[in-house]
Amino acid sequence: MARFKWTAKDAQGRKQSGEIEADSVSAARMELRTRGYRSVQAKSLENSSFFGFGSDPQKEKNKKRAEQRRRRQQEAAKQRKAQRESSSGTRRKTVKKKSALDIEITWGPFGDIPEKDLMVFCKKMATMVRSGLPLIEALTLANDQSKANMKRVSGEILDDVNAGQSLSQAMRKQERHFDSIYLNLIEAGELSGNLDTFLDRMVFMMERQKEIKSGIKSALFYPITLIVVTLGITIFMLTNVVPIFQELFEGLGGELPAPTQMLVDISEFLLSGGLLYLAGWVLGFIVLNSFLTKTFRPFARFKAGLWLKMPLFGDIILKAAIARIALLMANLFAAGVSIVEILRIAENASNNILFQEAMERIKEEVTSGTALSLLFAEETVFPAELGQLIKVGEETGNIEEMLSSIAKYYQEEFDAVVEGLSTVTEPLMIVIVGAVVGGLIMALYLPIFQAGDLVKG
Repeated sequence: MARFKWTAKDAQGRKQSGEIEADSVSAARMELRTRGYRSVQAKSLENSSFFGFGSDPQKEKNKKRAEQRRRRQQEAAKQRKAQRESSSGTRRKTVKKKSALDIEITWGPFGDIPEKDLMVFCKKMATMVRSGLPLIEALTLANDQSKANMKRVSGEILDDVNAGQSLSQAMRKQERHFDSIYLNLIEAGELSGNLDTFLDRMVFMMERQKEIKSGIKSALFYPITLIVVTLGITIFMLTNVVPIFQELFEGLGGELPAPTQMLVDISEFLLSGGLLYLAGWVLGFIVLNSFLTKTFRPFARFKAGLWLKMPLFGDIILKAAIARIALLMANLFAAGVSIVEILRIAENASNNILFQEAMERIKEEVTSGTALSLLFAEETVFPAELGQLIKVGEETGNIEEMLSSIAKYYQEEFDAVVEGLSTVTEPLMIVIVGAVVGGLIMALYLPIFQAGDLVKG
């Protein structure tokens, strides 16, 4: 057993310090973390020598080597920082030459890290740490292989780690790019000595979330594309084709059939500025909808409930939300995060306000000692089976494993619903598009089919 001097923050955020006995620095940090301390730092207390007597020559030599290595790393960090500042200045000069219409800012402190780049960075770090590469060397290699904003951010993290900070502390300075889930997992990996394992967990979670987003996009892409194409064809025919036929109809004389007359009236409305009125109404509806959703909670609840009641689409939203929440909670349980903090983070796992309010109520009630499974069962937005599965995890003491199984189950259910939606919507949308285009053509040619009656009239 060795003695370590430690500093940390308690639950109220006050700085505390003291000494502790443990087998290693990691064990000392873990013990302090179980006592409720956060931002723990521990340092070994070595026996000091008196006027140089009792000192170990080999230890002094190793200390000198470590000091030299640290100086070289700091010099290298300064050189990299100077290079980044120089390249940043070059990029600024380059951006000034771009067109004023190009408002996309992807450089410097304004740029976000693409999700794909962040996932690749995590994969590389997990592989190198698992292979036994020191953290600083792993960060250096990952930084050299990164690009754009990921390279800038990883370089700043590397500089902070070189300066003596832990990886989690360095990443907390980049909270814009690394959320609380990421930071908690990294800190848990450091304290447990299994950083590669928790990096793998992070990569797995990011991949699953990416699959969910891709599934939703693929399910909506086809019908939305066909609707847009159909509207484009309809507007084109009403503004360019119908006026040509209208001249022909006037030459024939007589009264036009009701469907044809309706097309002519709509065409005249659009050509007389109606298209701008229509665009204004659509824009006004979008702005009003956004305003009411953000400021009027009953409207937001009504809209969220309407989405959940929609055939097929509601099932997709439900299963995607539960898969995200369960996967997030499983990883945070593995990281040793408190249940209240887990539920607070899980509130934002879904954009649907009904799920957010349900998670908030569960977070408030769990502090009273009520079982988590019972709280989930009381929320009607979640299916009854979710509470039952969580109860099994509580009774067996494997809540983390059960949440992972729940996430996997709902992920598979989500994939099945998305596949079924694609199977149903593709032929349905083809029929709808055919009916709209066919109806327009029939309405245009109907007077020609009745040309004899028009001439007689």
